[in-house]
Order: sequence, then C-alpha cells, then structure tokens
Amino acid sequence: MQVAEILVGLASSNIDRLFTYLVPNSLKERIKLGVRVRIPFGHQTTEGFVLKIYDTDEKFDYELKEILEVIDEIPILNDELIKLGKYMGETTISYLISAYQAMLPPALKAGGSKTAKKKYKKYLSLSPNNNFIENYISKHKQAKKQIELINYLKEKKEKIEKKELTNLFSTNIINELVKQNVLKETSVEVYRIEDEIDASLEKVVLTDEQKIAYEKIINSLNKNETFLLYGVTGSGKTEVYMQVIEKVIQNGKEAIVLVPEISLTPQMVRRFKRRFGPLVAVMHSGLSNNEKYDEWRKIRRGEVKIVVGARSAIFAPFANLGVIIIDEEHEATYKQENNPKYHARDIALWRAKYHNITLILGSATPSLESFARAYKGVYTLLTLTKRVGNIELPTVEIVDLREEYKSGVRTNFSRRLI
Repeated sequence: MQVAEILVGLASSNIDRLFTYLVPNSLKERIKLGVRVRIPFGHQTTEGFVLKIYDTDEKFDYELKEILEVIDEIPILNDELIKLGKYMGETTISYLISAYQAMLPPALKAGGSKTAKKKYKKYLSLSPNNNFIENYISKHKQAKKQIELINYLKEKKEKIEKKELTNLFSTNIINELVKQNVLKETSVEVYRIEDEIDASLEKVVLTDEQKIAYEKIINSLNKNETFLLYGVTGSGKTEVYMQVIEKVIQNGKEAIVLVPEISLTPQMVRRFKRRFGPLVAVMHSGLSNNEKYDEWRKIRRGEVKIVVGARSAIFAPFANLGVIIIDEEHEATYKQENNPKYHARDIALWRAKYHNITLILGSATPSLESFARAYKGVYTLLTLTKRVGNIELPTVEIVDLREEYKSGVRTNFSRRLI
C-alpha cells in the first residue's frame, strides 16, 4: 500500500509533526511531494502538505485514514523549499507549518481562509469554416449589423478582445453570432500585473571601481561565495547588480533581488523592468492577494527570470537560481518579527549554499556583523569609494548640542544649522 506523511495546516505544539495517511488508488497518479491535500483530522476536515510518500507493507496499530482530495495539480513546495522549511523550523524554534506558510502567498497556504481567482480575458474570432459563414450571410442579408461585424473580423484576420467589440457592436448581436456558431468565444488567462514596458534602458559604462567589483563577482558565479559590496551613496551599486544579473540570465539562470519595503518604489521597479522587460516579477506587501498569487505563478512556471521584492521574496520558487542580491543589507526590515522569526539574510545564505551560487550584500552603511565577517575573510569585501561622475559627497559636521545648550540655545537646532 502507498502512504503519505502529511503536515497538518494547524499551528500547535501537540501536532507539530507528520501524520501518516493512506493514499487511495484513485489519487495515486496525482499525489506528489509538496502538494496540498484535504484530509480528515479528528472530528474535522482540514488541509496539509505532503512531505513524504512511500510504499510499505507495515501493519499499523491503528486504522489509517484516507486522503480525501489532492488540491494542487503542481506541487507548490519543491524539494529545496521542503528542506528549507525544516531548517527554519529548527533554527527559529517555530512550528514547522509556520515556516512553510511564510513561504507562500495567502491563497496557497494550507487551510488558509484567503482565496484567489485566475483572471481571464474573453476573445472572439470567426468560425474557421468559411462556407458556413458565407451561407449564414446569404440567409441573413437583412441582419446588416451582424454582417458588418462579420466583415469587421474578416478584415482583422485575428481574434479580438470581446470588450473591444462591445464598444463597437451591441452585446445582443455578439451573443447571437456566438449562439449561431458564427463567432467562437475563447478565454485566455492573463496576469493582473502586465506592464507593457520595453527593455529600453541600456547598460552604462562601469567606472574602474565598478569594473573591479563586477569582474570579481562574475568570476565567482558558479561557486558559493558571499560578497559585501560596500559603496557610498551614489557609487552605482545598482548598476553593478544589473550587469551581474544580465550575466546570470545569459547563463540560463535566475536572480532574486531584495530591497527594503520602504525602498521598493515604483521608480525602482520600473528601472528593473526598463532594463529586463517582462522577465521581472515583483513581490511585496502592497500587492493584493490576487496579484501575489499571479506573481508567484509567473515564477513557478518559469515565465520570469528576476524577482524584485521585499523580505518574503527570498522564498521565490526558482529552481535554477544563479545569484541572490540583498540591497541595503543593514536594514532591520529584513528581520521578521512574527513567527517564524527569520532573517532574510540567513535564508539567502542557506539558499546560496544549496544552489552553490553567489550572494551579494550591498550597503553604504553595512551592519556590524557583515563588516566583521568581511574583515575576518568569511565574506569578500568589495568597495566603491567614489560617486559616479566623481561627484563629491556632502560635508558632514557634528555639533554637540550640549555645548549649544550651555550657550543658551534652547531648541533642537544648533546655531550652525540655523
């Protein structure tokens, strides 16, 4: 018999383990590692993740319950994410189910109350049977508007979005032609975020410091090495990222770029999309549940090569990662405050080791731990000391407000500032 070990989608210390269920013959073809299933659990029906499947002749001391339904056609947790979840559960001292739920958009969480629907656009086209269309026209010569619509589609020679046609012809006419099989209606799935941005932003010529950093990074792309890119504000760290990503894509691999939520502005996203076009997916808290669901599926289906996002984007289900980049790596927002209390940098280190790839940590003010690791040789330190165009940094002067107070100043502004 075939059995599956399932992690129930409920967070509790009493059930923070795998439960064994019998796989019925009707589901053997569909059951896979990483899919969600619906199962009887106690006096209720709930959902869980399949984390192990095997055949056994073992006789259990209790009667095994059967899996009721397989929810997903394609696994939503791949082998890497299953292993990563176990690592997170151990290192963050959190429930195993919490680790897996953190990786997924709301609509894909086991037992979650959030749902998402696929979006479709309806298209209309003429029947491929030309004789049928000509016979219909000859029999309905008085239906001038119908014939006008048919001739309009003949000129277009391609399917037209139904919404566009309803602006030109009445819905009744369209529906009647569909009913008579003169028009064929088809539905095509579309994503909610589909920016029509051409990849028109050309790469710039790197400065000498940027070239040194870039060369060292691309020479290490096929091995697990962590770089700390310490560059002053305006030194062109983002351009280095982009040119490294371009090289990674040329090698047939994918990239994750993490930025703090506050820095994930439309301008920054647009910059990446102007460089890489439709190869970019975006993941952050500002998206709706449906948008998160769409972006996740783009990644899972291999339709994009780059993910730009906040903390949770580190879990992007890429199967062939080539580089992970964490910009402004010192930011506290990379640490999750709720369970599981993970740090995105730690997850990035784990994934980089798993894929044997490069991790880049960038900042103008690196965290103390990253600086210490760089100086000890754990990370490779790369520096960008000059701004692009040799623009001078502003002069900074420190004023001791205690001395100002002694001089009779009773505000939070020094005389020097005023």
